Amino acid sequence: MRLVLALLVSLVAVTLVSCGGSDDETAASLPVAQRFVSAADAPGSKADPVEKRETTTDFDTFTLALRDFSVDPDELTTLFKDAGFKSAGVDTRYFGQTHSSETSVHVFSSFIELGSKDAATSALDWLETDEMKPCPMSCAVKRSSFEVNDIPGARGVHRIATAADIERLGNNDERPQDDYWIGFTSGPTVYTVVLHGHAVPGTVSEDQAQQIASAYYDRLTS
Repeated sequence: MRLVLALLVSLVAVTLVSCGGSDDETAASLPVAQRFVSAADAPGSKADPVEKRETTTDFDTFTLALRDFSVDPDELTTLFKDAGFKSAGVDTRYFGQTHSSETSVHVFSSFIELGSKDAATSALDWLETDEMKPCPMSCAVKRSSFEVNDIPGARGVHRIATAADIERLGNNDERPQDDYWIGFTSGPTVYTVVLHGHAVPGTVSEDQAQQIASAYYDRLTS
């Protein structure tokens, strides 16, 4: 989740360029509106009124958004430069009658379009590894991987920090979280989904994350 949220938070502070597909592009270059989790993919979700959709085709903007949140920012820059970065974007939806940044369950989706299928696979490997690394700002977070059903080559990571673990470690800057990250590729593009729960672990589940990711993947590849 760290990279998805970092990209979301950082991109809103800069000028962005919308990226779209032309008629002669491949199916991997879908129009922007189709590249994110939709209401059909995540039934009951609504567009977030605060954390709005952002896209960019500028490499410096993309890497700047991620550098401060990566364990190895130089490796990040080299990887995506060599991978032939083309565009990236993030979008946020929430569940519930009213929106709250602190308590609502959110689903984040993102894409990174690169130069080839192999580059997308390499980027997915890196993103999964980064998700499993300890986060300097989240010492109480426990990480584990899980198998993703029905999506070829997909990866899954569960990250959870309970109030008890945060209190035990004495890090007053942390907040409880319960996140399921799923990443997969389609052609030269890496897609990620994060189902994000806040204060009460158990308000989100692996099954729910898998269902959203599966519907998302099926729509992208149909």
